[in-house]
Amino acid sequence: MTKAARTLEQIEKTAATFFISDLELAMTLTRIASNASEDSEKRIRNQANARHAYDDIFRMSNNAHLTDEERREVGNKLEELRSALQQLGEDLT
Repeated sequence: MTKAARTLEQIEKTAATFFISDLELAMTLTRIASNASEDSEKRIRNQANARHAYDDIFRMSNNAHLTDEERREVGNKLEELRSALQQLGEDLT
């Protein structure tokens, strides 16, 4: 196995961990945003960063090699983040 193939295999094995960690961080950002004043820079910045994470993980997780259990966990956390973003006023249709 080539070094590139081993690296790709390692990346695929850690994808779920990366997605879950990033989703948990994004949920933290939505909580910070929801506790900030409506038009404050803090709210706008944290909401935008959480939305960016949602968009990236949604896109990347569709092509990632995940087990059924990992895909379910990532999907559940994506749905939780989606709901939190919608409560902040994001249009995710």
